[in-house]
Amino acid sequence: MKRCRRLFSALLALLMVSGCLPPALAAESSPGTAVSDSLPEEAEESAEPAPLNLTVSIFENVSRRWLLSPTQLSVEAGTGLDGLLSTLSGYAFLEDAETEGGAILSITDEEGEVFPANPSIGNNWILVVNGIEYPGEANLRPPATFSDGDTVQLVYESGGASEADLSAVSTPDRTLSAATEPVPWEDRYSAALSSAAGWLRQNVQSPTALAVLGACGMSVDHRYLTNVLRAVSEDTAPTGTELAAGILAVTFSGISAENFSGRDLIAEMLTYPDLGRIESILGLIAYDCNHYDIPSDALNARSAMLNVIMAGQNEDGGISEIQGEESDVFLTALALTALAPYRDDATVGPCIERALAWLAGQLGEGCVYYDGARPSCTATSAAILALSSLSVPLSDERFSYGEHNLLSSLMNFYAGGTGFSELEEGEADAQPTEFALLALESQRTGRNPLILASPITGSGSLDFSVSEPAPEQESSTPLLDSETRMKVRVGAVAAVAGASVAALVMLGILLHWRRKYKKKK
Repeated sequence: MKRCRRLFSALLALLMVSGCLPPALAAESSPGTAVSDSLPEEAEESAEPAPLNLTVSIFENVSRRWLLSPTQLSVEAGTGLDGLLSTLSGYAFLEDAETEGGAILSITDEEGEVFPANPSIGNNWILVVNGIEYPGEANLRPPATFSDGDTVQLVYESGGASEADLSAVSTPDRTLSAATEPVPWEDRYSAALSSAAGWLRQNVQSPTALAVLGACGMSVDHRYLTNVLRAVSEDTAPTGTELAAGILAVTFSGISAENFSGRDLIAEMLTYPDLGRIESILGLIAYDCNHYDIPSDALNARSAMLNVIMAGQNEDGGISEIQGEESDVFLTALALTALAPYRDDATVGPCIERALAWLAGQLGEGCVYYDGARPSCTATSAAILALSSLSVPLSDERFSYGEHNLLSSLMNFYAGGTGFSELEEGEADAQPTEFALLALESQRTGRNPLILASPITGSGSLDFSVSEPAPEQESSTPLLDSETRMKVRVGAVAAVAGASVAALVMLGILLHWRRKYKKKK
């Protein structure tokens, strides 16, 4: 055996000298050398860097359209802006792209339309990486290379003269003026306001419903408040619409949206990417509900949102989600509500007047507004809210027919004793009830209820881990009337007395038979 070992060792030595021994076996046979010491280094030298996974989008800010909708893209490690544009061109997402010194000079989309940068007239390409704008007002240098998981957005901003005109707009006019000739407020409006609020509170738990109830001065119980605010707190990736609704819900709960359970919802809105028309309208309403201080250089500053809203105005004066499509009554009315605080601005004012003129021309038979071919509660309510926000009385001849006005016509959608229906003589539903409540409250108070008369600044949070159980309500009506309760008592006493007498009789009989049995024995 020892001889075999010597022969094997000699053979190994010979193979090592001749170079025929595999490296792994040679390392294994060499004293003090481990295979793991050499192999990883060779593997590291030969392995290629892992590719990067990016989410890439290109957005054109004026007509609010995607040149490239958010797309998952795999690129080589070390890719920067130039490499990304080259990759997009290679995949035919773009026809061409020109850059210089890390800045985009122009991009030509897949259909051949050119979007050149021209700062002198307000045309700029903006790079946004993970919500951070480059170069921005701080003149930040964009990252030389992207990292795995980055969200990269290219935004073409073409503000032109209107952007410059609105650059000074930072805070709105908080004048809460009322219409000079309001329509008479009637008891039936108060009854509808009260019952609709009760129906909404009982049937709908959402941030929008909470905001509406708060705007109308209606209280909710602790469980309702906790459930809704918990949902807002736990929604860490809301849409633009949901974020605006969350800001309104928190604000009308008496908490500043800038400090809600450790979150700054306003800061989240400031950097939210690619807000569309409806999101910008709701976002601007959310900013102004508590007169929040918004930086003028933010991605979604007030001036930026105003531009987005006004860019949706068509030649007829109405507003649509995509410019050029048919103007929409509801969207136009909601846009007017958002624009109202800025009506004295030289650029916003004419936009409002054109939209108002178009809205007046859409008033249908029965002094209501239509959604398509059918009278619409939501559209009618939104129009009332817009007019109240602009201090335009419902008695204005442009918005009334003789003795009929929008408020009296709104009652055609009231499902008596509950809420409001979208269609006449229908069942109560959430959205028409919410907008009807805002419309009624705006006429009751003579102002936009979505703007707090006294701003709040306090932070707040709730213990979302425990939700207080709803207290059991004791019935105020006894299950039995007094006469029946007395009969029951008398019957019970009689039954107890009868049972006692029977027991004594039985005991006497048993004793008698026991004595008789003993005598016989």
